[in-house]
Amino acid sequence: MAEQTDEVQLDSFRQRVEEHGLLRALLESFAYIKPFGGMFGKIVPFYAESYWYAMGGLTFLMFVFLTLSGVILALLGPYWWLTTPVGYFLKSFHYWSAQGFFFFALLHLFRVWATGSYRGRRIFNWWIGLTIFMLAMGENLFGLLARGDWESQFVSMHSDDMLFLQPFFFHLFSPGNFTADLTIHIALLPVAIFSLILAHVVLIRLQGMSKPLAVQKEG
Repeated sequence: MAEQTDEVQLDSFRQRVEEHGLLRALLESFAYIKPFGGMFGKIVPFYAESYWYAMGGLTFLMFVFLTLSGVILALLGPYWWLTTPVGYFLKSFHYWSAQGFFFFALLHLFRVWATGSYRGRRIFNWWIGLTIFMLAMGENLFGLLARGDWESQFVSMHSDDMLFLQPFFFHLFSPGNFTADLTIHIALLPVAIFSLILAHVVLIRLQGMSKPLAVQKEG
């Protein structure tokens, strides 16, 4: 019972104000009240109570947005997303979710590097993360090719001219191969990326969160 009381005291709003200041305590307070407290809880060590440590989660959130909007776009087809106002909006939402994915992924990679979280046994998970990022770049390319608009033709032309890939990949990087490009974009690469994200998260849960360099030196 005494241990329970100490935990409650540690997570009290007043204690969080003393630790992080009033503004941050207010911004984070939703995660410590019912019914959200049971879902979020305090599952990370004190050194991970920073927005820098949320970049990986935000990257995954963008992936969820991309998946949900992408399913709707794929079901309704290019005529819908190129000719209707709602289609325009959802296509733009999908596009900017992709930009958000890369933005937060880069911040996440920088945070992991800056805090030395890739060291030791975690180096394998670091390479998984880099593989996810590289596959996401390919996913972005095929998404642009599958848009079915002028930008698709522009991207196709530059992929051919700059990468010298077109003749060697059966003219795959072309709006004329819409079905193949869309299949790779909505089926092949997303499954591979999701599988690697799942492995990435499982390894984090098994290995625990790495301590920052300063905390490692103190230990």
